[in-house]
Amino acid sequence: MTRAPLNPNPFAPVPKRTAAIQKAKEAYAERKFSAMHDAIKPIVDSKKKDPEALFLMGLAMEGLKNTTKAYEYAKQSAEIHDHPDATLLMARCERFMGNTENCVRLVDKATAKRPDWIPALIIKGGALEAGGRFDEARAVLAPILDRFQAKGEEPPHSLLTEWSKLQVQAKEYDEAIETIDRLVERHQPVPDAERMLLHLRAKACDRKKDYPESWESAVRANAISKIEFDQDMYTDQVSVLIENWSKENMEKFPVARCDSEIPVFVAGMPRSGTSLIDQIIDAHPKAAGVGELASIEMFAKRLSMSYDPSKEPPACFGQMGAQKWTNCARDYLREIQKKAPDAQRIVNKALGNNKLVGLIAKLFPKTRIIHAVRDPRDVSISCYMGGFNNHMHAYTTQIDWTAHTWGQSVRMMEHWKRSLDVPILDVCYEQLVSDPDTQFPRIIEFLGLEWDDACREFHKSKRTVRTLSYDQVNRPIYTSSKGRHANYAEFIEGVDFPPYDPSAEDPLAVTRAWIAERYES
Repeated sequence: MTRAPLNPNPFAPVPKRTAAIQKAKEAYAERKFSAMHDAIKPIVDSKKKDPEALFLMGLAMEGLKNTTKAYEYAKQSAEIHDHPDATLLMARCERFMGNTENCVRLVDKATAKRPDWIPALIIKGGALEAGGRFDEARAVLAPILDRFQAKGEEPPHSLLTEWSKLQVQAKEYDEAIETIDRLVERHQPVPDAERMLLHLRAKACDRKKDYPESWESAVRANAISKIEFDQDMYTDQVSVLIENWSKENMEKFPVARCDSEIPVFVAGMPRSGTSLIDQIIDAHPKAAGVGELASIEMFAKRLSMSYDPSKEPPACFGQMGAQKWTNCARDYLREIQKKAPDAQRIVNKALGNNKLVGLIAKLFPKTRIIHAVRDPRDVSISCYMGGFNNHMHAYTTQIDWTAHTWGQSVRMMEHWKRSLDVPILDVCYEQLVSDPDTQFPRIIEFLGLEWDDACREFHKSKRTVRTLSYDQVNRPIYTSSKGRHANYAEFIEGVDFPPYDPSAEDPLAVTRAWIAERYES
């Protein structure tokens, strides 16, 4: 029997839903996520809940880096129709948010319906690796790799990527470098993926102590999609921030009606020990870390859109008056307490905190700020090797740019110390790793908590840390990263680093004098 075509009349109009679904799928194939969102939105907004449309909207949100929304749409889709694709999307979102256990649970649920589903198992292995559970990750991924090799087939890019990470963790550096080179040469990954692989190659070479090859890998990585960073413009921006948020102006700014001591913030340059500090605090039974929440930064962006420099404070904030500040503080408090309901102190280490300390102090008058600081030479090397988002942190792609940004970061923090009443504690990375018996209790005492020996065991936490330091804070304290710049002395010769004396009792004393001479005289 001949089957009738689905649409016997090729000139008949295609139903709106069918056209929207098809358009969304085509946009997804081309990685045009905004177009995908726009195509599927009318179907999602209709009264009738459509599980396929909701799933596609979740994919669009995942592509647009809105993980929370992606998870919500996937969950709605799965509640209507329990499909493994929606379950796996939820698992990917959980992995991105650092919720390893939830990710593994959802992958197991998806593979119960679709056994030996290779993309799902790769997600599970990657989540376990990111959670520091390297043996478990290897147990998941090794059989899949063996299967491809037994058939003489090229393994998927995603599988080899996760495997190369495990090879680095297992100190199989030559094998990791070979895998990465194979990925770059044969698979020709998209620029973001290639940059990540080259940074991983730099890490493998660094740990192998092949520093020239490590440097060469980092140079290749940072050349991809490089964005120019204007040091003079950045200096001017910091000067404007300091002027607008002067002590005199801030006395007239709104103050939120929030007397909670729960919110704590870590501020400073990336790769300065912020993740280590966060992990130490999170290990305390009465404290928690929530990673890098961007909620305050989002509020700051709204403030900047309303800000009118021609008006005196508080009128300069327009419609963003005192009640909005209070609402922001209360919303943030609810957000962090939802993540850690029993904690008396909850720390946020978002990378933009150094610019926001003034706003944070007005939102949370009883907050405490920890300033993480590390030798600018080590910070610059670690940022250059690390692989940050070029669009958000363009300065990390060149050593002198990072050095300059380090100086401006300390300049901002010194301004906040002079201008605010909230307590700010300098924690120097070199002292933190060399003298943990003094520095760990010093941090906990600063938070107003009693010392607990659990803080010494921070590395035993099963918590997943969603930063470049994820595989470092799962290890006991070590000092090998102190003075790391010496390994790359020939490559950073001639860079004008701000002064800093890691051997001094107060390493920042020389930096303060330098700031005063350069910017305040």
